[in-house]
Amino acid sequence: MSSSSVVDRLAVNILLRGLVQGQGIRPAIARIAASHAVAGTVQNSFRGVEVTAVGEPGSLQAFQHALIGAFGRASIVAEAANSFDENHSHGFRIIASNRGDRLQTTVPLDLGVCNDCLRDVRSPGNRRFGYPLTTCARCGPRYSIIKRMPFDRHSTSVAEFPMCEHCKSEYRDPNDRRFHAQTIACPDCGPICWAKDSRGKHVEKQSNAIEWIGQQIVAGKIAAVKGIGGYQLICDATNDGAVRRLHERKQRPGKPLPVMVVDIDAAEAIAEVSPPERETLLSSANPIVLLRALEGNGISPAVTSSLKTIGVMLPSSPMHAMLIDATGLPLVVTSGNVHGSPLIYQNDIAEAELCEIADVFLHHDRDIIHPIDDSVVQCFGEQVTTIRAARGIAPMTIATQHAGHWIAVGGHQKVTPAVSTENAFVLAPYVGDMESESCRIRFQESIDRLESLYEIQSRQIVRDNHPDYFTSIWANERGRPTIAVQHHHAHVATAMLEHGLLNRTVLGIAFDGTGFGDDETIWGGEALLVKNGDYERVGHLRCFRLPGGEHAIKHPRRIAQSLLSQLEDASPVHASVQYAIDHGHVTSSMGRLFDGVAAMVLDIEAVHYEGEAAMQLESICDRDEGSWYEFGMDESSVMQFDWRPVLTAIRSDVHSLAPARIAMKFHRAVARLVVDIAARYANVSCVVTGGVFQNRLLLELVQSMAAKRSLDIRMPGRIPINDGGLAVGQLVAAFTKQHQTMGDSACV
Repeated sequence: MSSSSVVDRLAVNILLRGLVQGQGIRPAIARIAASHAVAGTVQNSFRGVEVTAVGEPGSLQAFQHALIGAFGRASIVAEAANSFDENHSHGFRIIASNRGDRLQTTVPLDLGVCNDCLRDVRSPGNRRFGYPLTTCARCGPRYSIIKRMPFDRHSTSVAEFPMCEHCKSEYRDPNDRRFHAQTIACPDCGPICWAKDSRGKHVEKQSNAIEWIGQQIVAGKIAAVKGIGGYQLICDATNDGAVRRLHERKQRPGKPLPVMVVDIDAAEAIAEVSPPERETLLSSANPIVLLRALEGNGISPAVTSSLKTIGVMLPSSPMHAMLIDATGLPLVVTSGNVHGSPLIYQNDIAEAELCEIADVFLHHDRDIIHPIDDSVVQCFGEQVTTIRAARGIAPMTIATQHAGHWIAVGGHQKVTPAVSTENAFVLAPYVGDMESESCRIRFQESIDRLESLYEIQSRQIVRDNHPDYFTSIWANERGRPTIAVQHHHAHVATAMLEHGLLNRTVLGIAFDGTGFGDDETIWGGEALLVKNGDYERVGHLRCFRLPGGEHAIKHPRRIAQSLLSQLEDASPVHASVQYAIDHGHVTSSMGRLFDGVAAMVLDIEAVHYEGEAAMQLESICDRDEGSWYEFGMDESSVMQFDWRPVLTAIRSDVHSLAPARIAMKFHRAVARLVVDIAARYANVSCVVTGGVFQNRLLLELVQSMAAKRSLDIRMPGRIPINDGGLAVGQLVAAFTKQHQTMGDSACV
């Protein structure tokens, strides 16, 4: 190299952090570098993606601008290099990863199948035609198959499948879509899939297995299919008998089931799809999106269980697309487990545990390292809110400015652990409710995986303040310091993190079903003023009793009887019921109020799953009903939101007004209550959180009313507002309490 060329050429080191591994970013950077006549190298590391770029000043500047434009979600930092290896000045290369001491970047997420890969498997003559495990640099499994970071082929479960010469050629070709695609595979060298019948006999493999399974589904059979993150139970969504058998065998009567359709046009044939919902369905996260179902859409009524919403998703892999092609049908695709158990992901265990549910099996031999379910989201207005953070969304990395290795374990339902690293909070994928021994084992495994993947040993454990939750008992038995965080304080802290409000005083309105209160009653209709890790309970729903405790939750008519017993001129109840009311747990739960009202309006005796009564109530609402009921407000030192005027009016209306109108008036009443509470603290930002706010109609009403009154009420976002996001809030509350102030943070 001449002295003049050295003077003319400079070198910069560039670090990309965030969600930058497993996204095809290194090949993309190599192509961008070539187009700008920039030489150098790019590699994965524990810090992120590291680039050494060599070129003329103008070319380097254009290269950096191109990186910012191409990877807007990444954090990009560039600094001049003091010197550079002359070998870096000849061409641009992807080099081996650099393993550091501690992971500082984001674990890559599983990506739904891209259109190019779908085209490959559907094109006769393409060498991947009919290959169900096709992937490229822009799609396919990531988190579910990774053993350790950085994300390289040898660190995943596809390492046991050596590339054939064709795949090696594609992998090395900068102009190929599979350039440095870590999951590259084909029928000659990759994993395979095969089908088994009800007797455990091997029937077919590869594309023939897909065709055979499709024939069984058309015939009304239930198939257990190994997807990206675990097994799924699949049947014909238009076959009422098949869907009802699936409900019965899975022991989940009445719970809605998600439907997978071939493309966006097919989604629009069964449900209303707004522009934000369309974008979400087509996103690489590939979640289940809750949509408004169209009447007469051909889907079995047993899929939605009389609700007016339907969960819809597009194919998550070529295998799923080929199954839909083989059947020509929309398919129910639900989690492969039995009631109360976690997702099954291992071949032999699937055959043993799912044999009473599935008639046939479709296996593959690409091992799943981290089992992960499908994510669930819904849209309201232009916003997307997460109901279940799993495949394509979790692990969710939330950047912070604070170091420390802590772990938070969540509550008892929808448990989703979280860990803190030097520069982030990481929310793990959804695990489940801690009712069964198998879910508790999966919870422990989830924590072990998190700590192993991030190579940390948590020094402290943060838990819910309920002493009898399994997660609380587990935390206390670890022999490490523990910090207890009040349930609703954690909910509000999660929302504060979501909206970058950690340095401010915030009014949190937390409405859910159950949370252990400071007074040892059951909270759930709370207004908390939160600042610097402390909170003040400034308001709550008027308390009532749950006759029979957990039994009342499953039999909401008992809740209705308890509520009605507090009204003037209450009708007497049976002595045994009155005894249960008098000795029931005291609660301020808005979720239980919804259950009681639903029981009154819809005559619901019992429910089969959490939230069923409230969902039924929302589903029947007549949106044309413009009037509302009115909560009272007790103006004592701690406000009490008095539901008795609402219940008195409903008691009168049930004899003369349509249930759909009563339901709508109740929803408007709750929305007006939220806005009225926020108006009393109009000088601070307000966040709404807790499982009750999964109610789409309620969110839309609050959002509309807040806009009309110019109130700053922040809506749910990417972090689940139900207990699935609780662990992140536990970390925030514990860190804030310890450090008093924290810098604003944002989701990566």
